[in-house]
Amino acid sequence: MPERILGLDIGGSSVKAVLLSRGFRGGYRVLGFHRIDAAAEGGPAEALEKLFADEAFRGAGCVTALPAGALSFRSLQLPFRDDRKIRQTLAFALEPLIQTPLDEVFIDYTHAGRPGKPEIFAVLAPHALVEERRQLLNPYVREIEVIDVGAVSFTLHFTRNRRGPETLLILDVGARDTTAVLACEGRILHIRHLPFGGEIVTRAIAATLKVDLEGAEAMKRGGDIPPAAMTAVEEACGRFCRDLNNTRTSLLMQGAIAQTPARMILTGGGSRTPGLEALLTETFSVPVERADLLAEGDIQIDATLKRSWDPAVMDQALALAARPMVKGSGFNFRQRASEARAGYGEFRDRLKKGAIAAAVILALAVVEIGLDDYGARLRLASLKRDITAEFKRIDPNATRVVDPAAQLRGKITEARKLFAGLGGTATEATVLDLLKEISGFAPANLLLTSFSLDGDAVSLKGEARNFDAVETFKKAFANSKHFKTVTIGSTSAMKQGSGVEFDLKVTLKK
Repeated sequence: MPERILGLDIGGSSVKAVLLSRGFRGGYRVLGFHRIDAAAEGGPAEALEKLFADEAFRGAGCVTALPAGALSFRSLQLPFRDDRKIRQTLAFALEPLIQTPLDEVFIDYTHAGRPGKPEIFAVLAPHALVEERRQLLNPYVREIEVIDVGAVSFTLHFTRNRRGPETLLILDVGARDTTAVLACEGRILHIRHLPFGGEIVTRAIAATLKVDLEGAEAMKRGGDIPPAAMTAVEEACGRFCRDLNNTRTSLLMQGAIAQTPARMILTGGGSRTPGLEALLTETFSVPVERADLLAEGDIQIDATLKRSWDPAVMDQALALAARPMVKGSGFNFRQRASEARAGYGEFRDRLKKGAIAAAVILALAVVEIGLDDYGARLRLASLKRDITAEFKRIDPNATRVVDPAAQLRGKITEARKLFAGLGGTATEATVLDLLKEISGFAPANLLLTSFSLDGDAVSLKGEARNFDAVETFKKAFANSKHFKTVTIGSTSAMKQGSGVEFDLKVTLKK
């Protein structure tokens, strides 16, 4: 069954939702979308309640974003790019730059610098805001997969196939505010919140013409604005352009961006304010392009749904729903919150309770020491078993292994003596000398099956054709230069075949 992903763009004036299906091969299709006027419903919570009254939007994985105006942004340089080191040191590096206590914010970051320039762009989100968003959505969705920053998912989606060296300025102009994102080669360089939106222009028209807001909004959308009101519109848009230009100049002077933006991308319902696009083009002398993510062609939509699709209004929610398909350096405060709950946040809270925390830590330390000791004992027992098994493989006749190292050293010493001479005997002959002489005494039809040397005594066992052959073999030792006496131990007929088995006891000469 295809996975369903819900993108939720929750603003102060409206809630936009886009539901996508993601197939097993990664294809995306719009299943439905909705825009609800939050002001008319009484607020975002009521707008969400109305949205999820439609069962089609319930139970999906959810991606949403926090408004840029509620967040803090900082750029800084660190002497390394390793993510583990950055997460360990980022809070300490940011502490002198912010006024909010670190234990009240979640921190996420992205690499903003070019290769060889380890620059970090960090975003700080209040705990209360992230928790509020989580509580708001939990009753309706299967899982909140990502909590991003407003306009970032749109920027990453829009620039994923536009990773040239030029810097882009993306403007998400809403009803009450604007989020400006500077990006280059798929990297987020800077985010700025500006207090400008479509409602500001609507209020300027209403104040100039002495009409209500509904009438002013209708004039703005229809483009039929009298000259007197148009002057007020241009003044409002002009202030916005000046603020935006000051931001650009400041970032260039600080080195936060290496070049002035080469293109400007407009999205958001407020971007359709009459005269805004022309004024931006005149102020910045760059091409201004209106975005339409569906025009990219990698997200499918039925013709019936497309007829009512408004890219300026719905593209942000669409980008959130399609965020998994974009490989980029976005933000995820849902993940940061989960890490904090599982890690040091709760631990610090317990520490503040004093004695209880100390007792817990002490108990855990004792358990850990006990587990370490138990583990060491198990490893030692395993090593001993391995040593004993290896010892018995080397010396299968060993019946008792007490000190393997000492016993093996003894075996090695004994073997060296036997190889060099005869161990504790007085003769200077080697084992090879003795075997050579015995071989010379043995008749052709006599077979030696055992040779054993114990001090000055040699035990020989073998098989011969008859008793006379054994007697002949014994008499041959009379001329030996290494052997002193020879005694026939036991001689008996072989159980199978003809011949006899014999046992000789020989002593060595001193």
